[in-house]
Formats: sequence, structure tokens, C-alpha cells
Amino acid sequence: MKNKLKKLFSYRELEAAWLDVKTKQAAGGIDKHSVRDFEADQDRNLRRLLRKLNNRTYLPEAYLQIKIKKNKNEKRILALATINDKIVQTAIKNRIESRLETTFFDSSYAYREGRNARKAVNKVRHYIQAGKNEWVAKCDIDNFFDTIPHKRLRKQLSPYVTDKYLMELIFSFVKMGYVTQDKQWIERTGGVPQGAVLSPLLANLYLSPLDQRMNDLNIPYVRYADDFVMLAPTEEQARQILDSTVDYIQNRLQLKLNPGAFVKHTQYGFKFLGVWITDKSVTLPSTKIEKIKAKIRKAFRHANFPKKYHKVANGINAYYARIVPQHILFPVDELIIRLWTNKLINNNKITRKKHIKAALRELRFVTDIYNQNLDFHIRNIQNDVYEQKNARKITSAEQAVKLRRKIYERKAAANAYLHIEGYGIVLGVAKNHIRIKEQGNKIRKFPLANLKQITIASKATSVSTALIKYCADHNIAIDFVRPDGTAYAKLYHYQSTHNRLWLAQMQHTRSKHAAAIARRLAAAKINNQLKTIRYFSKYARKTDTDIAQLLPGLIDELQQIRLQIKSLPPGDNLRDSLMGYEGTASARYWQWFELMVDEETDFKERITRGATDLVNQMLNYGYAILYRLVRDSVIHQGLHPELGYLHAYQKNKDTLVFDLVEPFRQPVVDRAVLAMINRGTTLKTHKGLLDEPTRRKLITAVYKRLGQHDKYLGQRLTFYDIIHKQTHLLKLHITGQAAEFKPYKITKW
Repeated sequence: MKNKLKKLFSYRELEAAWLDVKTKQAAGGIDKHSVRDFEADQDRNLRRLLRKLNNRTYLPEAYLQIKIKKNKNEKRILALATINDKIVQTAIKNRIESRLETTFFDSSYAYREGRNARKAVNKVRHYIQAGKNEWVAKCDIDNFFDTIPHKRLRKQLSPYVTDKYLMELIFSFVKMGYVTQDKQWIERTGGVPQGAVLSPLLANLYLSPLDQRMNDLNIPYVRYADDFVMLAPTEEQARQILDSTVDYIQNRLQLKLNPGAFVKHTQYGFKFLGVWITDKSVTLPSTKIEKIKAKIRKAFRHANFPKKYHKVANGINAYYARIVPQHILFPVDELIIRLWTNKLINNNKITRKKHIKAALRELRFVTDIYNQNLDFHIRNIQNDVYEQKNARKITSAEQAVKLRRKIYERKAAANAYLHIEGYGIVLGVAKNHIRIKEQGNKIRKFPLANLKQITIASKATSVSTALIKYCADHNIAIDFVRPDGTAYAKLYHYQSTHNRLWLAQMQHTRSKHAAAIARRLAAAKINNQLKTIRYFSKYARKTDTDIAQLLPGLIDELQQIRLQIKSLPPGDNLRDSLMGYEGTASARYWQWFELMVDEETDFKERITRGATDLVNQMLNYGYAILYRLVRDSVIHQGLHPELGYLHAYQKNKDTLVFDLVEPFRQPVVDRAVLAMINRGTTLKTHKGLLDEPTRRKLITAVYKRLGQHDKYLGQRLTFYDIIHKQTHLLKLHITGQAAEFKPYKITKW
């Protein structure tokens, strides 16, 4: 009776290995079987592998040979294993890796959990700066993976693999030959196959004696795979280290070295892991930046765009952007902006703004800082592309002036507000701009010329006293806001209170003029509701029967309410009557609003506090922006925010702000929200609040509306300026310098 063979692997071990291969979506090998093919009958396939392994009959497949460009003159040969072989190699790796890890040294940083290239570079810098090791010694192993001697590798591995079949299986994978695309066999006589699952672990094992030697000699040393650095405090010591290391590698490890080993002072810099390190910095040579740019350009031309472009950009982000300061890679991101702009301009099928924006969903940058400001860059590219695609032939001087004016008005509006989110942001002022830094790195400059408001929505932002003084001197408020957009703090100039004006304002709210102001504010709001309904229903009523049926009666009712407001007699009950009519008009307005968004959202009714649905949260956030701006205007004019005309006085409630906000809700916030929903913009909530992308989109849309123009008191002004003009007019009326107060009414869209 034959002895029963000891089980080599369990089903659970193979299943864990398979899940690892599946998660990585590894490519198949010479048999052309994919992860999906294996998954189609994974239990049966796993049991078949398990049976062969435990019977000691598993035969690895040949590697598919893949050649990729290494440099101008050389190609790197990669070994692509089959899915079966990858599962088996992963199971072996999982079995022996923990044993080998206990013998590895801290100086080794490649292919190990919790270690990476960034940490290796940081360790080198630590040795240079903290240890005063100003001299570097470096040598380069020639074709390391392909020249590792098998006999010595087996000897080093044998203490950790006692099962004879498992050892032979490992070396079957190590020695297995390649097959080319045309099925030609290529023998392998040495080394470990690059691309195989086991190769990185075996490579680390092979160089572990070098790590031990450096540790025993107490030499400052960092290794990442076959790229390593040795440091010393003097040139003489560095040369001694280099000479003895060269001898050890060539004679003991039986590896060859490339020519060009050197010793030099760290102030002159040296290359390690693709970056340039000096005694003071880590950077990328200009030649490396140009190579990265060339890679990006090639990815844009690739037939598999944007997948190929994403792979390249993500690779640069995962490697170089984690090692060097991000500003070094800003030129690459600027190139990406130019490439995207040119690509969309040359695409004749993309003409409308929404199509341009849809295409830009694939936009990715190589630095985290540019990716964090993705919406900002999408908006700029979208505007540039649209402007060039829709450039009109100039037929008159008047037309030229008008077009150019619109361009500059749009640019000025874009620079009117600064919204800050993120962690570790530092705001300072320098000459004519705000300097914005994140974790010590400069993100961008923001021009001061048109700045009207700064909003800080992050928990860890520092504002310099120089910027605070500039804002105080120029009446620019700095708001600190909660996640729902409401302010919890605000910085003003200390001379923003005017007691005499407050006394005059209090008397004015009790005078005969108060009734006229309250009446006009309520009428202006209803007027603007009517204009909004007409504007958005112009096309909706052609396709939506509910809106078509509601519209005539709704418009007639709002017009009647407006007339009734004008004819209300003055008296103690006027304010209550106005609020009653205003409430009726608003109820009808929100009934129409619900029909406008019913297919896209779950909006049922207007909710101000504690709203959980998307639309109400967007409206509340947008109104919070308006409240802050109107309050800034009120304070700037020296008025008291709690002394209102339409809304009744409430302690610690900004009733005047509520009054003056009313005419701007519809043209600024409601229009922005309706437009975003009607365009099919992706909008979401998270944990009971608007998620960050939705919040950014809404903020952009509201401030864009604030930069649009309409007429007020015979002047063409932005909504920003109309808000301030309206507040200023109220001040003049209170002080007797203006005969009457006229709230803003929409004149045209």
C-alpha cells in the first residue's frame, strides 16, 4: 500500500490566491484564458488545481513573452503567466512570504507591505540631513532579474522550503521558458522571469545578504529592488564602501555591474528611483519631465483613449507625485489642459457646452492638487473650447466691443469669490494676489482685483494677518461656514457699526415710509417669481401637459396677488397681510417648481430647516450664500441687519437681510438650481448633506449667476452690484437723500 501524500495546499489557500488574482484583474497568458473564463466555473477550476498540486502532478505552462521599450536601444522582456499559474504562484508566495519577511532588513523597501519608493527616498534624505552623510557611493547591477544564479538562489531558499516538490515547483516557475506570439520556444538559463508573481520576493531574498552585510558594517544604505544607495560622512569612507561592495557583488553574489560606479558629494545630486536627490531637495530633471510629457502626448494619440491616458496619468500620480513636491509636476498638468483643449476644439462632433462638459468627465491630472480643483479646471477648459468653437465673425465695431466686454465680464465674475475647502490650507497676500498653499506647497494664485468675498469651509485653514488687513481695508468679508453653507463667524472692519444711522433706521422702520418699502419688497418678489415661471415654462409647457394646464391659472393668480398687495391700506396689520399674500404666492410658486423637477428629483414641498432631500438642501445652501452677501452689503452701508420692514423684528434675527434677499432668490439661486437639474448634472447627498462635488458645482453656479447682468435704476450691473446698489439706495432713503426706495425687479433674462 502506497504512503498517502501529504496535502500541499488547502482549498482555502487556493481560493485566497484566486481572489487576489481576480482583484488585480490580471491578464491571461499563452493559453488565452482570462480571469472571467476562470470565474465562470471557479469552484471546479480551483478543485482541479488543488487535486493536481496535492497529487504532485501540476505542470506549469510556458510564459508568454512580452517586449516593452526600456530605452532607445533596449527592450525589457516580460513573462506573462497563465491565470492558473498566477493562482499557484500567489498561493506559494502567501505560504513562504511571512517566513522570508522575518529575515529581511529595514534597508529593503521594494515589494514589501507598508514600504514604497517614497519612503525609500525619504530615508535617503534622512541619512543625508540628519546623519551628515554628505558623500554618496553608487553602483548599478547589470540586468539583475535576468542574471540571478539559480544554484545560489536555491541554496538561500532551502531553509524556508522543506517540501521537495514545492521547491521543485518554485524552480519550475523560475526556469520555465518563454513562448513568443508565434509559438516559438525560448530557453531560459538564468535569472527570475520579470512579471512573474514570485520573482520580486525571490529577488529580495537573493539580495538579502547584501542588506545583512551593510547592516553588520553599520553603513547608511537604502535598497529598492536592485537600485541602492550607500552614504558616508567623508569621501574616503565612501570610496572604501564602494570598492568593497563592488567586490562583494561580483565575487560573492556572482552578479555583473554596469560601468559608471561613482562617489560624489550630495550637493551635486544623484539619481535614485528615477528622481534627482541633492543635500537640499528632491526633484525631477528636466529630461525626465519631458519624458513624462511625451508619455502623456502619446497616450492622447493612443487608439484606446481615454483608458490609456488614465493609466499613464494614474501611474505618474501613484509614483512621482508621491515622491517629489507636487509643484514640480504642475507643467505636466498644464500640458494636459492644453491637450484636452486642443482635442475638444478639433472634435467637430462636440459643439454645445453640455457636450464639452460631458467629454471632460474623463479629465484626470497627475497631481492631487490639480485633481482637487477639477471642477475649476473643467469650467475653464469648457469656456475656452466653447469660445473658440463659437467665435463669431465680427461685422461691426459695436459687436466687437460687446463680445469682448462679455468675455471680460465673465472673467471678472469668476474672480469675484474665493471658496476654500480642504485640509492644511494657508492663505496669504502678496502684491496683487492671494497666495494659496496646501501643506506647504503653493497651489495657485488668486487675483485680488475683483474679489468680493472669501468663504472658508474647511476645519484647518490659516489666514495671514496681512490678508485680514487687506480685506478689512477693502470691505471684503471673510465668512467661516458650516457644511450646510450657513456662517458661524465673519470678519469685518472694526468700524462697521454706525450708531447714528442705526437710530435713524429704527425711526424709519416706524415711519410712514416703512409700509411703502414692505409693499414694494413683497411685490418685487412676486414679480420675480412670475418672470422665473415664464422663463422656464417657455419650453416646458410644450412637452409637459401638467405645466401647460397649471400655467394660465398660476400666472393670473400671482398677478392678482401683486395687484392686491399694491392696494392694501396702510395700518398696523399691513405687515401681516403682506406676509399672508406673500405666503400664498410662494405656495403656488413652489407648486410650479415641483412640476419642473418632479421627474428628476423627489422634491415635494419647500422645507427650510432640517431638509433631507437634494433640492431643498441645494436651495438652502444657495440662499445661505445670498444671505452672507446681502449681510455684507448691509454692514458695509452701516445699516443694522436686524431692523427690517417686511419681516417682523426677532431678536438676533437678521430681518433686514431677509427683506433685501427676497428679490434675488429667483434670479440667482432658483435659476441656478433649476438649470443644473434640467441639464442632468450629477447631484448627490452624503450623510444628510450635499456631497463635496455637488456643493462645488452649486457654489460655482450661484456665483456665476451673481456675475450676470441686468438693469437696475437705469444701469447695466451684475447681481453683485445690484445687491449693493439696492442696499445703498435704502441707506440714502433712510437718511433723506433719496425720495423713494425701489427693490430690484427682473427686467429681462
